[in-house]
Amino acid sequence: MRFNKFIWELYRNSEQGQQQIKEWSLFADFPDDNFANDIDEDSIDILKETSLKKYINKSKLNWYKIYRDLFKSKKFSIDNARENFKKWISEGILLDGFEIVNKDDYREWTTNIDFYSSILYSLFPEYFFPYKFECEFFKFQRICEEFDIPLPTVPNKKKWEDRALYYIDLCDAIFEFRKVYGFKPYEFCAFLYDFATKFIEDQEDIELPNPSKVWFIGGNKIDFEFLDRATQNSISHWQCNLDAKRGDIAVMYCLSPRSYIHSIWRVVRDGFADPFFYYYNAAYVSNPIKLDVQITLNDLKSNPVWAINPLVKSNLQGLNGYPIKYTEYLELLSMLKSKGQNIDYLPTIKPTSKFEADDLSDERDVEIHLIEPLLELLNYKTTDWIRQMPIKMGRGERIYPDYCFGANTKRGEESAKMIIESKYEIKTQKDLQDAYFQAKSYALRLQSEKFVIAAKEGIWIFQLKNNNFKFEDSISYNWLDIENPDILHKLKQMIGKK
Repeated sequence: MRFNKFIWELYRNSEQGQQQIKEWSLFADFPDDNFANDIDEDSIDILKETSLKKYINKSKLNWYKIYRDLFKSKKFSIDNARENFKKWISEGILLDGFEIVNKDDYREWTTNIDFYSSILYSLFPEYFFPYKFECEFFKFQRICEEFDIPLPTVPNKKKWEDRALYYIDLCDAIFEFRKVYGFKPYEFCAFLYDFATKFIEDQEDIELPNPSKVWFIGGNKIDFEFLDRATQNSISHWQCNLDAKRGDIAVMYCLSPRSYIHSIWRVVRDGFADPFFYYYNAAYVSNPIKLDVQITLNDLKSNPVWAINPLVKSNLQGLNGYPIKYTEYLELLSMLKSKGQNIDYLPTIKPTSKFEADDLSDERDVEIHLIEPLLELLNYKTTDWIRQMPIKMGRGERIYPDYCFGANTKRGEESAKMIIESKYEIKTQKDLQDAYFQAKSYALRLQSEKFVIAAKEGIWIFQLKNNNFKFEDSISYNWLDIENPDILHKLKQMIGKK
């Protein structure tokens, strides 16, 4: 939805809204204890001899106040915000002659943006905002998407300087949004962390879809206590693969000194890129099932199916987010069962047998018995598409694409993220070319990013590249292919519901 000023005013004038706005307007006063660290007795005596003594309170050192006082003395202007911010990073942070943050330490600023942004907002609220979406960048993106706050492209994983400066990009976007709608800084914080957050949470699906893929994830010594104490309701973000989808299976392997598979989890949040998360790629996992037996690295190396796996050959180096094939997971279940594990309650992938291409008599049969069952497997609901959407194309001519996704139906501004054009059968190359040119014209008219041709022989996927679609770049599968869980997962990546 676009920002609705009437609905916002109702919230802003409510008791809840007024309370939130008040708290954010007093933000500079209340985060102190959140960033106070314990210090040992010997250190207290030493610190009391320095200018830090005013920051010690009952054996705690208040880093928030220390940094806040340091930044108070720095020059800042909105017009030169990027230059100011970059200069602070390049110079590092000095305290009593000690460099407490190294020069050009982009990783420090990136991964601790919660801390730095809180301080900067408390001092310069007209431009900075407190970033409180620790490993929840997907939530921030969703809010911006819902309320038409344009976000710049997320920097690449290895571009640490760009990732640190991305916070300034976000500040610019928020600053422009605030100017358009007349938000005061603390009103925007109430909007972001209460009003908008509740709005998107109300739209979340609760039930997990069936798994379509299995992934390795790994924990080290610092994770062992959490893993051992985890219950069915435990949830945590984890370094994973961007292609992980809700419902997928995650096999938790404990690294050295344990070196064994510990538990089986479910992915409860699609994989996402988070520029402020150290490992960048993440997914949320929950619903753990702890195993009664151990499958060790040596067990995997001794198994004929797993022994040829490249990850096993490399001693599970870089296992977080590594894809496990359907056949490999079945073999893993077999190994567990042979060691005495009850596998009846472990999650598994069930190959689909929904596609019956026999006894179809027309195009509508293809839609009912093939296309729509596939869309269900790709996590679409009937409300996610429009059938036979009328579009004017040329003088008086109307066209009706069979399925339009992410559609805008406003007359004269029609668009769709993706279309599917159905055919009864495609027997020859000429049949496919004719269908291609027809669907391509619809896709270009609707500014689509991709289009699909579906017939009883299979599906053909075309993706926009360099502002055009090319016939020779199609990706195709027959319906028997799609029953393979690994192929179905690829389809979810290409044309599944985002």
